[in-house]
Amino acid sequence: MRRVLLVLCVLIAACGAGKHRIGGASKPPVIIISIDTLRSDHLPMYGYKAVATPNLDALRKDSILFDRAYSHVPLTAPSHATILTGALPADHGIRDNIGYKLSAGVSTLPEVLKPRGYTSGGAVSAIVLRSSTGISRGFDFWDDDIDVDTRYLSMGRVQRNGDATRLVAQKWIGEHAASPFFFLFHIYEPHSPLEPEAQFEQRYGRTYDAEIATADAIVGRFIDYLKSAGIYDKAMIVLLSDHGEGLNDHGESEHGLLLYREAIQVPLLVKLPGNDSSGSSIAAPVQLSDVYPTIVEATGAKPGPKVNGLSLLGDDIRKPREIYSETYYPRFHYGWSDLHSLVSANDHYIHGPSPELFDLAKDPAEKSNVLADNRRAYLSLRGKIASYIHKASAPANIDPEQAKQLAALGYVGSGVSAADSDENLPDPRLHLASAERMKDGYRAFQEGKYDEALVVFDELLHENPRMLDIWSMKARSLGKLGREQEAIAAAKEALKLSPGNANLALIVANIALEAGDLDTAKQHAQLAVKDEPGQAHYLLAEIAIERKDVATARAETQLTLATKREGTLATMMLGRIEKEEGNFAAALARFDETLRIVRDKKQSPVPRLQYLRGDTLARLGRNDEAEAAFHDEIKEFPTEPAPYKNLILLYVLQGRNDEATQLIFTLEQKSPTPPSYVAISEALKTIGDANGAKYWAAKGLQRYPKDAHLRSLLKG
Repeated sequence: MRRVLLVLCVLIAACGAGKHRIGGASKPPVIIISIDTLRSDHLPMYGYKAVATPNLDALRKDSILFDRAYSHVPLTAPSHATILTGALPADHGIRDNIGYKLSAGVSTLPEVLKPRGYTSGGAVSAIVLRSSTGISRGFDFWDDDIDVDTRYLSMGRVQRNGDATRLVAQKWIGEHAASPFFFLFHIYEPHSPLEPEAQFEQRYGRTYDAEIATADAIVGRFIDYLKSAGIYDKAMIVLLSDHGEGLNDHGESEHGLLLYREAIQVPLLVKLPGNDSSGSSIAAPVQLSDVYPTIVEATGAKPGPKVNGLSLLGDDIRKPREIYSETYYPRFHYGWSDLHSLVSANDHYIHGPSPELFDLAKDPAEKSNVLADNRRAYLSLRGKIASYIHKASAPANIDPEQAKQLAALGYVGSGVSAADSDENLPDPRLHLASAERMKDGYRAFQEGKYDEALVVFDELLHENPRMLDIWSMKARSLGKLGREQEAIAAAKEALKLSPGNANLALIVANIALEAGDLDTAKQHAQLAVKDEPGQAHYLLAEIAIERKDVATARAETQLTLATKREGTLATMMLGRIEKEEGNFAAALARFDETLRIVRDKKQSPVPRLQYLRGDTLARLGRNDEAEAAFHDEIKEFPTEPAPYKNLILLYVLQGRNDEATQLIFTLEQKSPTPPSYVAISEALKTIGDANGAKYWAAKGLQRYPKDAHLRSLLKG
């Protein structure tokens, strides 16, 4: 015991010495490295043995490690808002990944560091941290150059490669290393979808641990750069994660629904200038809101309002306190109850329809609810948590003009958001089977099995019609099946549940665009101009090009570019405009430029890009290159019929009928949907094979007897 006390005293003294050296007049470089979705108990520095993280381990040796650090919310945007403001979600205003903006009543780290002479930069890898949320307020530089295809499955999954973000970070730091600077470097590995570097996939499989190894490699390259630039030794570096990952420990595979330890306990390292206090550990529970006051104290800045945390460099963090966490994700997205929790010493209380209490010392995996055995702790924490819970309004950043537009379209007053309801909502912990069923639906959708996906989504909505995300997925499934009007109606049902949700408005607009209902598409795209200007203007450009209104398409594209977002898609749109005007060489140059941007930024393939390149190359008589482009499109998007149709026509024109026939059967196998049968029938009709066109229309009708387009093609 005397030895333990002696070690503790040494650690306290070390932290005190560090505080004395870096506070006051000192202005060290300050860098936050945020590794999204990283559980602390999946790192060797916390005792995990199944993955190697040599770079993080090396940083740990130079740092103070916090054994028990907690996130306040298991979602990227609200958690990062807390890191940058020191405020809890109810105070900084961001309660979910979409639909919220940072409150004017809090100050960001860049805002309080600026009077101390700091320049601030940030580079992020997730679209939910885009500048339009206000999270970049006060930064002199913020790079969120992550294009969003409006057909994305989930905004929370839209990301860019962490190495691409690293290069952006290094360039900016190199340009500002001579003056005091603060930088936020955020990578999305190991967030799903799991796409680890090949070397780690080979070693660990396509797994969460392989993604952790990928993140470790990216951070290692970044730290190597800091060392080579002479920044590392003098810098204060905070490495953390915004939240953890369920990994089915309590039935949740990802995060957002539950508040068990695996979702909210995160790694936290603080490397001080000169590696002061290196290798030490702090056992007391701490929280992510402590990062802000730590950096404020280390730089001599003055804190802003509503700061919840304490400096990690002081002694107060060892005093007893409660650490609060919340999630409104189940309420906003599925019509289930929100959850709240308090960690107090070794007690973890989860407040919801079915309260739970866990003894973290005896049961760190939280498998045994001891609420009935420890009523005193339960009643105490239940009483204390009440002061932390502040009701979250539904996403509703609606100005008067938007309100008029919504009313005109029949949304305002048409329904009650699940977030605004005071009635008792279901416990998400009792509906995890539904959550896994959702994943079955998502998986079927991604595999092009839209009929199967629709069955799943209809079953879920029959059980609970408030499932916002499922309405939007039902709409997309219907759209893929060619049931356009039903798709639009389903998308509108989602928007009725949350009328202020710009992302849902964009989903309605996109589905309407694909259905050819350009008026509905335009009305809903205009709803999103205020909150999501980049995506909205791009969609308005798409609508204009469909109307052959080149002037408006060009104007909307320029407005897209002015937002400094969606640059890849906007460049592709400039190519579509040139193509529409018959300037095929200029169009090809734009498409090639878009392809270079995608490759340079290590972005995911862009839907229709290679298809448009192929079509343009064919018009220029460059058939071999056109064929290659169509094959590339099919490889990346095997369920989309457009490139198959054009390649079938190209083969027939070249007399390669056997290959054309084989391609027809391949399309049917990959995507047996009404649009595919329509594409095959139309291709055969174009080449003069009337009987073949009717045969494939009839074959499609056997599977989809109500499809009007196929009936029309059968009649000829």
